[in-house]
Amino acid sequence: MSHHRVPRRRVVAVLAACAAVAVAVPSGEAVATESNPEVRQVRLPDSNGDVISSEPGVFYLDPLKAVKVDANVQRVMYRTTDRTGMPIAVTGTVIVPSKAHAAPRPVVGFAPGTQGLADKCAPSRQLADGTEYEALPIKGLLDDGYAVVVTDYQGLGTPGVHTYMDREVQGRAVLDSIRAAQRLNAAGLPDAGPVALYGYSQGGGASASAAELAPTYAPELKIRGAVVGAPPADMSKVADSMDGSAYGAFFNYALTGLSASYGIDTAPYLTAHGRRVTNDLRDNLCTTQALAKYPFLNSRFLTVDGRPLTERLKRAPWNTIVADQQLGRRTPAVPVLLSHSALDDVVPQQVGRTLADDWCRGGATVKFSGNYIPGHIAATAATSAEGRTWLADRFAGRGAPSTC
Repeated sequence: MSHHRVPRRRVVAVLAACAAVAVAVPSGEAVATESNPEVRQVRLPDSNGDVISSEPGVFYLDPLKAVKVDANVQRVMYRTTDRTGMPIAVTGTVIVPSKAHAAPRPVVGFAPGTQGLADKCAPSRQLADGTEYEALPIKGLLDDGYAVVVTDYQGLGTPGVHTYMDREVQGRAVLDSIRAAQRLNAAGLPDAGPVALYGYSQGGGASASAAELAPTYAPELKIRGAVVGAPPADMSKVADSMDGSAYGAFFNYALTGLSASYGIDTAPYLTAHGRRVTNDLRDNLCTTQALAKYPFLNSRFLTVDGRPLTERLKRAPWNTIVADQQLGRRTPAVPVLLSHSALDDVVPQQVGRTLADDWCRGGATVKFSGNYIPGHIAATAATSAEGRTWLADRFAGRGAPSTC
């Protein structure tokens, strides 16, 4: 292996150039790479949230593209940072409904749930293709007159592996997406208007992380509140719940995403079959395809030693990495609605209850809202319905409820 060190500035410039080309090409076409001499090196802008490039987009509610959302849609690329603080380019979608809203129009930073790891799974592509499974919650927010910005996170639609489940990277991507929406001239949004955070599942973790990071990372944002649905706040407990379940592919996603973020090679842990499955999940399959192709995926059938990877999480360096993802060690400065079903079959409700308790102890204003909707996926509707009413109250300046 060559140990030739590429200058950091050049890596950043190439990343920006690759990403700029990636955002402009239609889905399914080749994306330019560093080896392509046609790629022009572009410097990233100076500040997080600055817009690198944008282009008009479209948002369809169905794969037949029969129902088009009436809105100004802009695909955007903006600057954020990776786990180490290195500046990177990330893509997303800014959607401003045609429906009027009293000025200043609020902006909701929508943190998507699990999409997959392959570039084709990026929400910006799925919104345009009519295949985004969270299209209805997004449309609900648009129907209320809010602008919505949907981040693609690190590595979805841009070079590199999606750093799935990395707490800090996901939270930063959400906060910087709001900054980008405010700075995007084509969106016509107020520079310093009211904003909010929203997410379910992976997105619930990202929304929670953004709420925790905001006081230090984005103190200028006028955040009115955060909707947090079924947050995977404690990876050790969520991993035990997922591995071998109907959602076992999600555990594999998490190992792949965190290994990419922390620079760990998981190949030595895996058999040839394990590497094939992992590569297939990383490169080819979005969420619904992954769950259909690999139901009840158990990591012990992928490892060289025949032991589940959940055991490895308890040992160095993984125990430290898992601890890094813990939510609840920082306190949001804004009100939070935490919605979580008692019948969640992916993220145990107790994980959400513990997060709410931790935040309450820190002095946050939290409403924990439990429900009995069967299943993780079906319960998204409860978070959306209650979340919209709760957000309307926050934007109206009403006092926030608390169960602390």
